[in-house]
Amino acid sequence: MSYNIYKGEITHPDHNLPLLIYYDANEETFCFSTVDFQKNRPSICEFQYPAKSIKDVRDFLKKIGVDAEKVKFKNQFLH
Repeated sequence: MSYNIYKGEITHPDHNLPLLIYYDANEETFCFSTVDFQKNRPSICEFQYPAKSIKDVRDFLKKIGVDAEKVKFKNQFLH
């Protein structure tokens, strides 16, 4: 199965750890991971948050204290 996702990077506001954000527009979900997707989704992404758009992802990030407007999402195609 192939995935067309959007990837962003943040620093966790409380723990100061780097996190990756993956948004899947087809599934309308996003997740956080410390693992960069290469071929398959890491198990942490079995827990996903609903989001109909990247705007919804940014709204969630703002709620947890991230400067969401500075997060840049890049399109990534996974096989």
